[in-house]
Amino acid sequence: MPSTSEPLDKISPPVNLFPQIMHNRICPKRRPDLSVRVIEGETVVLDRQAGLIHQLNPTASFIWERCNGNATVADIAKELSDAFGVDPETAAQDVTAIVRQLYELTLLESW
Repeated sequence: MPSTSEPLDKISPPVNLFPQIMHNRICPKRRPDLSVRVIEGETVVLDRQAGLIHQLNPTASFIWERCNGNATVADIAKELSDAFGVDPETAAQDVTAIVRQLYELTLLESW
């Protein structure tokens, strides 16, 4: 459990919630204070608050673009499956794993 001195907006969701994400109406949303650029086809996210730069691979970039607060993880997985021609189960696992990483990096707003 995080210490009480840790800001609430920095607390990652409990890892044990991620298997349930696919069944909930959780809509991941990018933090609005991040600077994002596409450079030579790759998404680069600048987190000035943490002093970090993140480079996203094509799959993570696809998911990142859809983390707009309107699409559920299941919606994003369906889009990924359709766009990349992967089976729905693999797409769901990939989206869940990447959304988990984005939350752990505090690049998404907490729910």
